Amino acid sequence: MPNETIYEAPRVAARPGETVVTSTCGHNCGGRCVVNAHVQDGRIVRISTDQRRWNPDHPPLPACARGVGQVERTYHPDRLQYPMRRTGPRGSGRFARITWDEALDEVAREMLRVRTEYGNAAILDASRTGSTSMLHGRVAAQRFLYMFGGCTDLWSNMSAEAEVFAVHMTYGASVNYKAAGREPSDYVNSKFILMWGWSPGDGTFGTGTMAFLKQAKQQGTRIVCVDPRQTMTSRQLADEHVAIRPSTDTAALLAMAQVIVAEGLHDQAYCDRHVLGFDEAHLPPGAPAGGSYRAYLMGEADGVVKTPEWAAAITGIPAATIRRLAIEFATSKPAAIQAGYAPGRTLYGEQFHRAAYALAAITGNVGIRGGNSGVSNGVTGRAGIRSLPIGKNPIQSKVASPLLADLLARGPSGGYPADIKLIYSAGGDLFNQCPNAGKMAASLDGVEFIVAQDHFLTPTARLADIVLPATTFWERNDVQTPWAGAGHYAIYMRQAIAPMYECRNDIDIFDELSRRVGINSYNDKTEEQWLRALTADAVGDFDRFAEAGVARFPPPEEAVAFARQIRDPQAHPFATPSGKIELYSTTLAANPDPYGLGHIPPIPTWIEPPAPDPRFPLMLCTPKSRARTHSIHGNQPNLARVDPDTVWLHPDDAAARGIADGQRVRVFNAIGATVLPAQVTDRIAPGVVSIKEGAWFAPGQDGDDTQGCANALTTDRAAPCGATTYNTNQVEIVGVA
Repeated sequence: MPNETIYEAPRVAARPGETVVTSTCGHNCGGRCVVNAHVQDGRIVRISTDQRRWNPDHPPLPACARGVGQVERTYHPDRLQYPMRRTGPRGSGRFARITWDEALDEVAREMLRVRTEYGNAAILDASRTGSTSMLHGRVAAQRFLYMFGGCTDLWSNMSAEAEVFAVHMTYGASVNYKAAGREPSDYVNSKFILMWGWSPGDGTFGTGTMAFLKQAKQQGTRIVCVDPRQTMTSRQLADEHVAIRPSTDTAALLAMAQVIVAEGLHDQAYCDRHVLGFDEAHLPPGAPAGGSYRAYLMGEADGVVKTPEWAAAITGIPAATIRRLAIEFATSKPAAIQAGYAPGRTLYGEQFHRAAYALAAITGNVGIRGGNSGVSNGVTGRAGIRSLPIGKNPIQSKVASPLLADLLARGPSGGYPADIKLIYSAGGDLFNQCPNAGKMAASLDGVEFIVAQDHFLTPTARLADIVLPATTFWERNDVQTPWAGAGHYAIYMRQAIAPMYECRNDIDIFDELSRRVGINSYNDKTEEQWLRALTADAVGDFDRFAEAGVARFPPPEEAVAFARQIRDPQAHPFATPSGKIELYSTTLAANPDPYGLGHIPPIPTWIEPPAPDPRFPLMLCTPKSRARTHSIHGNQPNLARVDPDTVWLHPDDAAARGIADGQRVRVFNAIGATVLPAQVTDRIAPGVVSIKEGAWFAPGQDGDDTQGCANALTTDRAAPCGATTYNTNQVEIVGVA
């Protein structure tokens, strides 16, 4: 029956002497794929995946090279095997083996001391998504730290805060951004898909996304990709690739909107009914005259008409191309813009997402079949499955994630709410993944104690005082749901092997630690009891789910977000203060600097970034690697061959610098440098270079990173919405003899 949950075991039959166990990678990769462990004599001997043929009504969940590479990772010779205490200078990598009791006693003692001497705000939770699931990983750390009295939190989403913010301002504060897009099954209903900074074939964006896009293309959907790089996604799908300079996307979107309005191609009736602030007649009370989006596009507010010619000088896209794309988007109903996260990881990234949503709104494409809100996620969310309850942080000390290096360097003297003395990192590698890795490593003199709970001696763990070996997802039971809210299913992560060496589960580590600091209520359930409780609202037969491995839930009532709001706005208003799509944000009009990080106008606006330092003329972007999940897998040489670390640069830029393809080069700016091979290619825009994020920071004696770590070059600053600015940085490149 279509409205019933389907339980399925997407694995081949076991061979004699073998068991086959279904799970999914416990990482923040963008996919939620089936990975089956083939176990013999207590050891995983190979990984298989969901090999069923493509069926859009019941899509398989095949894994990528990273999933198959889990054997290499699980049995890597560098796996942490036992607790360790630092014996050399911080960062030296010198540690000595200690017992679990010694390690936990010392961690508890230091936590109690720091709380007594400095207060809970001096403790920083640096846990992240190196181990993701409903029960173990970061949620286990948050539950413990909040029960301990709280800590300083890094609050902003490092990947998608600009989108989170823009969704809340445009569609409503209560809207889950992971459920604000559309199901991949709806791609085929679009006549035109504009993929803007969105490359699901490179970084993965929901299992099966590429297959659904290929289906749409085969059935006649025109696809255009806008990106500084011609990605694998673009090469496989795009009818046209449009190269753009990083950080300039908002200008191009504004110019497209200006053409559409000037040509009368917008949907005025739709805007009258559903949109606040498109024109002067639909501004909220108290808004200034000339404050509408239309007035801004036409230059009535600032004297600058946002024409394609205006945008061409900023973006590098020819004016004729901008004009043609605008007309095509407006006249190809239904059309969908799929706005990726990368253009939002810029200095004013919230403006990109708001301008993308505005383009979708003024053309009447939000909430309709084949259209889209501009959000590239799905509509399912977590399908009703909950994660371990973490409670509420009693401490109000919060800092935007991209400011971690500056927080550590300056503390209260820099206006931050705390002076960090103790850092706890469970499944986090923020010293590698936050901007300005060199500054972070140099700013730890005031930090008195660091705990790293992980699988390897990552760049973060190398700086720790105590290192605790955690189990991988193969060594415990858990549950996971689709990453991008796209696809209505859950995967039971069945334990395949016994915990290796002296490794322990995250929740067990914190349970032991909690008792040492006087918390007696951290954990009152077994692993199975927790998982039954967390899935109870979605899974009707837990035993069948756990045995089969995959639960397919009924599809959502609407494949496209906000369909009810568009169909019946009286009964189902948007969750904004006005009940409409807010191109003019009443929330921002009332409070234009919500985080103290900079002014944000009430309408989508082009804000000129600071003039670049002429010493560093090349614009840097930091895309995902197909061989890593952020920094996870960064120490796997076999997997690395899938997508080697190089710096892409255009042939014109290479020739101007005398750089040959394959030559080792030094990429540098005012804050740092890294060395890696050059890849000279016309697949990147002139004046732009790219380094894939996630390579492990490994500075040499001269301070230069030696492994191609992009965050040796990225500035520790936040967009006004709290987003990271990985793609707003300038560099220069020279050859290395």
